[in-house]
Amino acid sequence: MNKAKPISIFGTNLAIIIYYFLPRIQITTLSPHWNMFFNFRPILVTIITLSMLMITFQKAYSNKWKSVHLSRMVTGAYILFLLATLFYFMMLEFVG
Repeated sequence: MNKAKPISIFGTNLAIIIYYFLPRIQITTLSPHWNMFFNFRPILVTIITLSMLMITFQKAYSNKWKSVHLSRMVTGAYILFLLATLFYFMMLEFVG
């Protein structure tokens, strides 16, 4: 019988939780439409974090999504965070 080695997801879950609590830039402008656009980011981060935790759980315990590489998923989320931070710094230069 071929027993699959259980996947340790503690490090992945820790990296996802740290991603959620990373400091993020808050931009406030005089326009309510731009403020609504900039206030959407915390909601988006929550959705991304919950979906990554769900994918990690499904892969580890239900053995679904065998082609998903957890390390690439978390690394992609951190790259997305860095790119969004650079975008916000550029917005601060042009708005402020």
